[in-house]
Amino acid sequence: MYSYSEIVNELLKEFPEISRRYAEELAWIQDTFQDQETRGQTIYFDRCFCDYIGRLLVSERQDNVKIKKVFVFLEDMATSEDQEVKNLLQVTVLEYLRSWYLLQRESEKLMQPETRKMFDTVKGYLEEPAKDEIPDLL
Repeated sequence: MYSYSEIVNELLKEFPEISRRYAEELAWIQDTFQDQETRGQTIYFDRCFCDYIGRLLVSERQDNVKIKKVFVFLEDMATSEDQEVKNLLQVTVLEYLRSWYLLQRESEKLMQPETRKMFDTVKGYLEEPAKDEIPDLL
């Protein structure tokens, strides 16, 4: 079960391939916020994990093992007892997937039950994305 305070560590353990991007973001956060207290979960998920998910979903050579692993991770977040983890999933990851028609279309096919319920909530308050817009992920 994921906790908000440990979610970034869990993310890096499950997806070590985003570690380089994470290190870049960590340096940016430390430079930007200097002596201010910030745990940065939303930034890491938005700028590291969401981009990673987007690239996986639009890749011409899709890695089905990695994609499945992502959606298992999302379902684990959706079923967490920590409400902050669920909020992170909804506001950062699922809103991101709703923002692009291509990502929404591909991800909806892969969502597990609790993630799907949360995504339906997101669809209730965010407009349908334009079908002709392509995310700049490459």
